Amino acid sequence: MTIQGNKNLLKLVIGQALLLISFTIYSTVLLYLLVQQYHANARIIAIFGGIAALPPALIILLSPILGQIKNNKKVLINLQLISTIAILVGGIFLIEHIDLFKIAILYFILSAVNTISESVEVGFIPVVFQENEALIEKSVDFQYFMSSGITIIASIISSFVLKYDSIWLLVVSFISAPLGIIFYWLISYDVTFDLPKNEPENEFEQSYLKEMIDSLYQFSHTMPAFLIILFEAILGGITGLLFDLLPLTMKELGLAVAMFSIVNAVQKIGDLVGGMFAPLVKWKAPTFFAFDYIISGGCFIAVTFPINNFIRLALLLIAGIVMGMSGNVFEKLMYRSFNVGNISAMHALATSTFALFSVVSYLAAWINVKTLILWQMTGIITIIFGVIIIFYRYKK
Repeated sequence: MTIQGNKNLLKLVIGQALLLISFTIYSTVLLYLLVQQYHANARIIAIFGGIAALPPALIILLSPILGQIKNNKKVLINLQLISTIAILVGGIFLIEHIDLFKIAILYFILSAVNTISESVEVGFIPVVFQENEALIEKSVDFQYFMSSGITIIASIISSFVLKYDSIWLLVVSFISAPLGIIFYWLISYDVTFDLPKNEPENEFEQSYLKEMIDSLYQFSHTMPAFLIILFEAILGGITGLLFDLLPLTMKELGLAVAMFSIVNAVQKIGDLVGGMFAPLVKWKAPTFFAFDYIISGGCFIAVTFPINNFIRLALLLIAGIVMGMSGNVFEKLMYRSFNVGNISAMHALATSTFALFSVVSYLAAWINVKTLILWQMTGIITIIFGVIIIFYRYKK
């Protein structure tokens, strides 16, 4: 890795870390106050989850535009500034106990801006590292390891501080985001470098609808990436709901609500460990994801059994490890499977796929069942997907 590459990677990781600290703390405080301050039930929490999932579901409409962005950091920084303002105003609303409708609107704005920002960043990274595959994959390793570590630390600290004062946590999130933007601003790269793009045959074919159809065709016909994205989207939506409902799960288990972030941190520790070992994975993607689904699905089912809580935490840790490995492998699969010149558009389509299933999964919160039953259903579905992938590999 070049000296300039090292410097850019350091700035990128620090910037991401600071922005992640801000968003993680804000999200943790929001979930906690929804239950403790606003006395929200599963349906209210699911509504907030659905609101957050709506922008990612609609970003498919922006895929042609994202595919044409010049990937300069100005776009990314402007989006991050809007996100910072949304966190600041949303935090103040929470402190002042403003009605949930206004908080929900700001949460929607935050989700929309962050969704667009993530897709723009996916296209920005190959430009920063000048399409060097080795540097890009190293950046994925560092970013994934950092994000898991930051989430763990922020969750553990938040779980203890929430018992006494949530305001100071929000203040930390207010300060962290602007600092992260500064590090993005310090990233330097060759502004003349441009990525190869899929050029249309003539200008007439550059219509918005035509570009969207072409992107959808490329996205849905890239195998086995599309199959894995589809399964990951379905499972990501369901597990996202489960972790959003953790405060209620804590109540069902007879534990303190504020401890939900520690349980979440245990899963994130598994993510971190999995991310550390992910570079060593040499299996082909379908083989690995089949292994991941069978193991994690079994753990999801087992945590609902009448067992010791420490055993439950151990099972979540195991599930977190394999899920952490798959998350890292999945990020690399995106860069390996799709044309990097159109990666932002492909990322937008993947994001919409994930979000659409997230919205559908939140409907499960309206079913009048205990959250532990939702864990069992998730485990069964996950194992079934693992078996399907095994058959796919066998037939191929």
